[in-house]
Amino acid sequence: MTRARWGTLALVVLACSKQDAPAPGVGTSSPVAAATPGVGTCPATGQWAECSILYRLERSGFVAKIDSGAKPKEKALTGKPLVMTIGRGATLEVYLYPDSATRVADGAKLDRAHLVNATAEQTIERERTLIESSNIIGLLTSLSGHQRERVSDALMAGPPQPQKP
Repeated sequence: MTRARWGTLALVVLACSKQDAPAPGVGTSSPVAAATPGVGTCPATGQWAECSILYRLERSGFVAKIDSGAKPKEKALTGKPLVMTIGRGATLEVYLYPDSATRVADGAKLDRAHLVNATAEQTIERERTLIESSNIIGLLTSLSGHQRERVSDALMAGPPQPQKP
């Protein structure tokens, strides 16, 4: 390649590159929080919030869209439900709880015989993937093993932690 072509290529790359967005809770609102109606800044409290879930999924490369008209399929759970679509055909139900102890107590109601973790192979029954992290329970319906593992990894990494003084 000639110098002129390298220079043009460098300009195109610079013009098309996207700066990393700041993490939620560092004094500015996240892109997801700003784009989601009714959601302000997302504080890093050590607990999951709707905006931090969406932000984490977005940062993991997913396009997660809240389906406000969808009814959660899991009737046994009492946490605040959040139903979203991820990619093509996958559905993620997330149940938010005030703390992890409440999540553990409510999670005991689940029939785990019909759920698998992200690394387990699904059977012909096409079980949902169970994701438990801090104060959330997630139930992912997806046939893609790769997608199941990536969504689980994004949420199992834990909620945004508060800044240390």
